[in-house]
Amino acid sequence: MIDAPPTNSTEETVSDYVADWLETRGISHVFTLPGGMIASVLDAIYRRGSTKIVTMHHEQAVAFAADGASRFHAAPSVALATAGPGATNMLTAIGSAYLDSVPAVFITGQVQSYLLKGNRQVRQYGFQECDIVSMAAPVTKGAWRAESGRQVPELLDRALELAASGRPGPVLVELPSDVQTMPVPVDARPGPSAAAAPAALDPTAVQALLDAFAAAERPVVLVGGGVQAAQGAARARSLLQQLGVPVAASVTALDVLPVDDPLRMGMIGMYGNRWVNLALSEADFVLVLGSRLDFGTVGADVGAWSRGRTVFQVDCDPAEMHRIRAVRPIVADLGVFLDTALPLALTREFPDRKAWRDRVAELQSQWPDTAELADCPGINPNVLVRQLSQVSSAAAAFVIDAGQHLWWACQSIQPAEGQRFMPALGLGPCGWAFPAAIGVACTSGRPVVLFAGDGSFQFNIQELQTVMREHLPVKIVIVDNGSHGSVRQLQEQAFGGRYPATVLGYDAPDFARVAQAYGIESRTVSDPDAVEDALRWLWRDESAPSLLHVRIDTSLNVYPNVPFGAPMTVMESKPAPSVIPQTP
Repeated sequence: MIDAPPTNSTEETVSDYVADWLETRGISHVFTLPGGMIASVLDAIYRRGSTKIVTMHHEQAVAFAADGASRFHAAPSVALATAGPGATNMLTAIGSAYLDSVPAVFITGQVQSYLLKGNRQVRQYGFQECDIVSMAAPVTKGAWRAESGRQVPELLDRALELAASGRPGPVLVELPSDVQTMPVPVDARPGPSAAAAPAALDPTAVQALLDAFAAAERPVVLVGGGVQAAQGAARARSLLQQLGVPVAASVTALDVLPVDDPLRMGMIGMYGNRWVNLALSEADFVLVLGSRLDFGTVGADVGAWSRGRTVFQVDCDPAEMHRIRAVRPIVADLGVFLDTALPLALTREFPDRKAWRDRVAELQSQWPDTAELADCPGINPNVLVRQLSQVSSAAAAFVIDAGQHLWWACQSIQPAEGQRFMPALGLGPCGWAFPAAIGVACTSGRPVVLFAGDGSFQFNIQELQTVMREHLPVKIVIVDNGSHGSVRQLQEQAFGGRYPATVLGYDAPDFARVAQAYGIESRTVSDPDAVEDALRWLWRDESAPSLLHVRIDTSLNVYPNVPFGAPMTVMESKPAPSVIPQTP
């Protein structure tokens, strides 16, 4: 049974207040899948009419869509789900947002307060009752249950402020069904959005950093995902221009500098650009902006990565400062650091270091990304990514799913000024990118490129219906190697070339025909000479969705590849072709 709102009361209910709060806070869209225990809130939002309700087809996709919108705007978006399975289906996405520092707010329903099991020694008392608050607590910055209408205004404001303050992250608010129809205080009003102001930074720490930078002969700047999370890309570009040295990027920062910036190097890491890893090995100074220096970025041999160089690390989270023992930490909000460092840097003249920039350019010319899979059979995925970049100038973002295609995209993406490059890296969930792209397309009103694999796309393939219903300009590129390629590559290298569940026992549909069943125009390409024409077809109407199914060879691996435990200079290359058995 659902508690209906009072019919004769002039008091504002919690549900009405939520709708008012969304409008006041500037939340243009909410992502949801309906259920009885959230129906009152959905009805209030619908009646108010100021926030668009975007209905998805699985609660995981609901949460991933809010995640994508939040990443793109570096500001909280909102997802709504019902009690029980509706709420638990969002947990993977909430965990992904937490590990990637995404400031989203998740509002869930719950059974009526009097049907909660409380201290009863039973597993469940009310139908679909499940303690989502306890489950979500380890993967959120805060998870709270409202026990009365009086609590809700303060809880919602706290949730939005906490999600965006300090190191961003998700917050969950649970509203039991009866609480949704309770009145809020008559004087309750949503306040203006205001994240907690970050602490000021002592400029002497920045001066010491600039002194060390000026004395270095081969300095490099490494930018991480914290730059975009702090809405600091423009300020970072100004500082980098003043420093005038090569700039490497982690996976989540490949969009900080556009492709035509002469300082842009490419990606560092275990699957990074070969020339970037080699250049970092020769650097005598590294300034790290907003990267936690995880194993994927610096390799498992962290001692080798830091040996023989000075490393300054700027990050808002002091707990992330201990992976590299010799690091010189500056604990600060990255926006505050940039506002402090840029004026100080502008008062200085730094060495030109042309010889060092020329050395990095020489390494890049020796090890181009498109040569890693040179002479491969069929379509070269690195070349594909470059071709896709060239025709996608209208895209607001490239949203990339988990799999081998992610690393090919990272190695070869050519972002234009202002374009975003968006993977989900901490948890690395397959199926994240399609709903995330929907979130970006809905809230930006601009075309978005989805770059997915045949395995990952099937995790949330049902959202083709959402794209069609909302007529979203999502340009879907599916790189189909007929396998779960990342695990297949591991099996080739570590399990004697046996491929259970990745090749043997795995298959995928004809994605072009599936898209057509949903009413989305589609096309398939497998000939390298036909790729350019197929990509022009993909973009022939910027305002419409379309799907391009790209077939590549199953045997292709990602190179370079740093073996776990090895220093970043030890990078594997493409061996002789192997024969991959196929499912009968």
